[in-house]
Amino acid sequence: MSEDYPVFKENVDGWIKQMRHELTEMKSYSRMVDENTNNIQHNYELFHELRRELQEVKQELNALKVLHMMTIRKSIIKKMD
Repeated sequence: MSEDYPVFKENVDGWIKQMRHELTEMKSYSRMVDENTNNIQHNYELFHELRRELQEVKQELNALKVLHMMTIRKSIIKKMD
């Protein structure tokens, strides 16, 4: 039985090293998940900001269209006089 002990000890040491390695990987995965979560949140905020800006641009375009139509209407009325 004393011959089996060094093998057993070596196996246990190997398992402990493997578990430590896997725990270290899990910690790095946790950091990556946190970073990705932060990036997703940031992208979500950027998306909504761009959406608001796009709405503003649409409103400005509509205002320009109305002004352009009014200008055309005035020039037509002047030509008719």
